[in-house]
Amino acid sequence: MGTKEIPAEGMVCLLAAAAVIWIFGRIIRKRKFARDYPYEKKMLLTAAEYRFYKVLKEQCDRNRLLICPKVRMEDFLSVTDRRNRNRYRGFIKSRHIDFILCDRDLHMLAGVELDDASHNTPAAERTDAFKDHVFKKIGLPLYRVPAAPGQYTARIRKIIDELI
Repeated sequence: MGTKEIPAEGMVCLLAAAAVIWIFGRIIRKRKFARDYPYEKKMLLTAAEYRFYKVLKEQCDRNRLLICPKVRMEDFLSVTDRRNRNRYRGFIKSRHIDFILCDRDLHMLAGVELDDASHNTPAAERTDAFKDHVFKKIGLPLYRVPAAPGQYTARIRKIIDELI
């Protein structure tokens, strides 16, 4: 039994049919994904961050300061090296600062990071060092507050006293 060759016209039709099937398959998958939306809402802050936020808010309200929680670094930083923009953007696009303190005109005064046990890993320590260097470079203080609820008020008062 020999093999038969497919004529050129048949091969073109076969490839065209395969392309149509592939395109319709992608369209159907996209529609299914868009219809399913596999998302659910979650809390903006962790339980520890929320406990800290309540104390921070009380002190900031007294001093007419605003709090911006979970601010993505790319939202307040610009990459100045145009030739290597994507490389440097990669370092900031998925990282955030727990809280940015601002005056009433939304001028940034400082960043605040709540440091819990998750900051004790080598990867987290490298990220923390990166953030520390970036804040030093842009001329803003970055305060690190250990996750110790009983000490929040005193630590926050000290931070605010330094800022105002």
